[in-house]
Amino acid sequence: MARRTTEELCGMSLSLLYIAGNTVDAEKIERALTDHGIDYTLSLEPFMKSSALGAVFGGTYAGVFFFVSGTQHGRCCDLLRSKGFADTISPEVSLENTHGA
Repeated sequence: MARRTTEELCGMSLSLLYIAGNTVDAEKIERALTDHGIDYTLSLEPFMKSSALGAVFGGTYAGVFFFVSGTQHGRCCDLLRSKGFADTISPEVSLENTHGA
């Protein structure tokens, strides 16, 4: 179990788990999910970042979007939080993707 292609998870109800804004975080998240036997898929997508300091540091960035099965979402949030990734996407507000990432 580990990273899967979108086609392999086609038809599964997927939920957005995390948006990694850099490759270091993306690699740590991949390692944590793989080490715990969790199937996931990812996609590189643009995302908006706002800043309390104003528009200077806000803007659009590329991020790695991690998707997991909706049934494993809560468990995965707990796992990532235990690894120091507090900004997980809550299952209650998760963007569901029923056709793969």
